[in-house]
Amino acid sequence: MFNVLIACLDNWNTTAEIPFILKKGGCNVTVYCSAKSWLLSNSYYDKWIESNADKKTYADELIGLMKSGTYQWIILADEPLIKYMNEEIDSEEMFIKIMPVIKMQHRQALSSKRAFADFCIANAIGAPGYTTYNGEEDLDRIKTGLRFPVINKVDFSWGGVNMFVTNSYEEFLVNLHKIPRNENVMIQEFIRGNEIPVEALFYQGELMAYNTSKILQFDKGPFTYSTRRLYYDDKAIQPLLVELGKKLGLNSFVNITYVYSPETDKYYLLEADARPNSWMAYGRFTGHDFSEGVKRIVSGDYTAGYKEMPMKKPFVEVALFYKDIMRALWQNELKGILRWVFNYKGYWRYLPFYDKKLTKRIFAELKEILVHKWKKLTGQKK
Repeated sequence: MFNVLIACLDNWNTTAEIPFILKKGGCNVTVYCSAKSWLLSNSYYDKWIESNADKKTYADELIGLMKSGTYQWIILADEPLIKYMNEEIDSEEMFIKIMPVIKMQHRQALSSKRAFADFCIANAIGAPGYTTYNGEEDLDRIKTGLRFPVINKVDFSWGGVNMFVTNSYEEFLVNLHKIPRNENVMIQEFIRGNEIPVEALFYQGELMAYNTSKILQFDKGPFTYSTRRLYYDDKAIQPLLVELGKKLGLNSFVNITYVYSPETDKYYLLEADARPNSWMAYGRFTGHDFSEGVKRIVSGDYTAGYKEMPMKKPFVEVALFYKDIMRALWQNELKGILRWVFNYKGYWRYLPFYDKKLTKRIFAELKEILVHKWKKLTGQKK
């Protein structure tokens, strides 16, 4: 039996359907998390090991689980956990077994946007230019060393926190007060073009499966999470993914963002977060089923490299029920709610009814939102 351990430190809802992918792919699935974790909100794990709230104890127990020799593969499911384990692990043997890359020399690229950009430069991977900002002494370098527009990013962050675009140096000066103090901040050239989110699965540096899409709906803005996407087959990205997997040594589910610039006819790599996301379980609707990639891992067929997966249709619109309906409820968007009521473009197939446990958790969360909104509407106390 191919035993997989999924570990989650923070309570990220992006993990809820990952056990389903792995179980469908033929794995025996153990989850290591707290009692409140979304990792438990599904019926597809075989064993739960309750984690300790203390981070150091959590890390020590996780290392102990890997040393037991029970698990062939470990998946770290959230970025705070990846960062913390990256800081805790000194042994190269343990690093290769636990971390989502198998090349320890690239460990800094896992938790630092700046280090990832440096990795791209050093390995001839197309990426936007950047510099750092720590104070006014860096302004001349930003003015002369970068092409505007630019975007600012906190070095370790996710979800678009404190990100915004400035179109000129003068506009950048006006917005300096928005850049958080006492943070490692990178100022990166903002490539105008078509943003391409990619979900990918790698094992031992080999690409197993991937999906590409166009974002149709953001939650609150262009740097927040998305709730609706239009999937299509971008074959030009495939060799770029194969190259990235081999050079970085990826060994996990990975969220990747490229932008294609029509002006230069090039793809630029913006980020590659080596953790699962909510979209990966929906590859089964596009034809790029990640469980098929997992089956190749389990059987040992991963060494043969990427194998083509045909799309079911040229374009497939996918929506995440929980996140999209939650967005519509918070934003009082009737149109978004009606999409689900009237089965717009077959949206009902994305309802979580295949798993009663997941359905129960989602509807409990939605009930809380409705109760909160009702109390706010009627003036009741929380």
